[in-house]
Amino acid sequence: MRRVRALLVSLFLATGLALSVGVLPAQAATLRNVYYYDWDCHRVGNLGIQEGWWTSYTCTPQNGLWFLYA
Repeated sequence: MRRVRALLVSLFLATGLALSVGVLPAQAATLRNVYYYDWDCHRVGNLGIQEGWWTSYTCTPQNGLWFLYA
């Protein structure tokens, strides 16, 4: 009975891991910096595109700050 339970637990964990890996995006956006102003966040986001550091970016407001994800 212990072997069956251990096998079922292992199978359950392996299935969960396989499903979670399939859900991850190919290239997730990474937090690059935090800014006080919207214009500053977009300025650095555009600079990153011009310099080839990243291909796209988003500036997300949260709690009075702007978070640059690229």
